[in-house]
Amino acid sequence: MRIAHLSDLHLHVPGAIRPSDLASRRLFGAANLVLRRRALHSPAVARAAVRAAAEAGADHCVVTGDLTNLALDAEFDLAAEVLAPLGGWERVTVIPGNHDYYTPGAVRAARFERRFGPTLWRPGEPDAYPAVKDVGEVRIVAVRTAMIAPPLCSFGEVGEGQLGAVRRAVEGARAAGRFVIVALHHNLHRRGFVSETIGRLLDRDAVRATLAEAGADLVLQGHDHRARHFELPRPGGGAVRVANCGSSSLAAGGIDVYEIAGGAFTVERWENRGPEGRLVRAA
Repeated sequence: MRIAHLSDLHLHVPGAIRPSDLASRRLFGAANLVLRRRALHSPAVARAAVRAAAEAGADHCVVTGDLTNLALDAEFDLAAEVLAPLGGWERVTVIPGNHDYYTPGAVRAARFERRFGPTLWRPGEPDAYPAVKDVGEVRIVAVRTAMIAPPLCSFGEVGEGQLGAVRRAVEGARAAGRFVIVALHHNLHRRGFVSETIGRLLDRDAVRATLAEAGADLVLQGHDHRARHFELPRPGGGAVRVANCGSSSLAAGGIDVYEIAGGAFTVERWENRGPEGRLVRAA
C-alpha cells in the first residue's frame, strides 16, 4: 500500500480579509501573512503536490494540518477545492493544524470539520478525536493537537482523554497485525528557542512516551516546515519512525510517499524541482 504525506499548505485568498476579521488575534496573523508568509506559500505548488500524489500512485493521502492561514471561510473553500482530487474517506485523511483553529469563532463554527470531517468520520459516526480508520492493511489514528492558543502563540495539546484513546487504538491495531500510522499536526521534536517558547506541543513528552510504549509504526507530523525524519526508541526494542514532509506549498517543498508491505516500509521523496508546476521524485 502506498501512503502520501502532505502538510502545511497555508493557503491564502487575496482580498479575503475584511476589516472586521482584524478585530481579533487575526490582526497579528494578518500582519505576518502580508509581510512574510504569502510570499512563501504558493497555491500552485500545493496543487502540484496533490498531482504528485496521484503520479506517485498513492492509495491514500494523509494531510497533517495548517491548510489555511487565518481560518477564514474563503481559505477553507480554497483548501477543499485544492484537495478535492485526493478523493473521499477511503482515499484521504485530513487533520486540523493550529492555523485551522485560529480563532474561537472558527472553532465554534466548526469550519474545519464542516469541510474535512468527511475524511475523518463516516456518516453517523461521532465527530470525536482521535478518528480511527482502517484502510487496507493500515490503521490510521488521526489526532487533534490544534487548540485555541493565546495571541502570538501556536501551542498544541493532545490531552489525557484523547491520548488514552490513541493508546487503545494503536495497541488494538498491533494485536490485529495492522501497520499503524499516527497522524498529528504539532511536531514531536524540539526546535529553536522561539518555537519552543510559543509553539510547542504542551504534552509532548507524554505523547512521545505513549506512542513508543503502544508501538506505533510511523508518526506523520507537521508544524515544522522543513523535511525531517527521526526515531523514538520503543521500550522493548525497535523504534517508532517520526516524519515531517515539510510544507507542501513552499517553492522548495514536497511530499513523502511510503510503500508499506509486510509490516515494513520504504519512503520516496517528491520535490518541486521539475518544470514549473510539477513535483518530481528525488534521486
